[in-house]
Amino acid sequence: MRIVKCGDLGFKCNFMATGNEIDQVEKNMLDHIEEEHKGELASMAEDDLHHLKHRVSTLSGRSCGCGEHHH
Repeated sequence: MRIVKCGDLGFKCNFMATGNEIDQVEKNMLDHIEEEHKGELASMAEDDLHHLKHRVSTLSGRSCGCGEHHH
């Protein structure tokens, strides 16, 4: 089971995306952010948006953030 918490991404929000598949957890979280946090996204710079998506990947377990791919 994989869990990504919206609060861990810097939003004041209790939403959690959960699931067994990394792709589904990431999609659920990104869909949630686009729906519930449109205002914050609109004011973010392109670099910040990229960083946010990277954090979702890291938190979902796709990578630990070190740059290497672990299985």
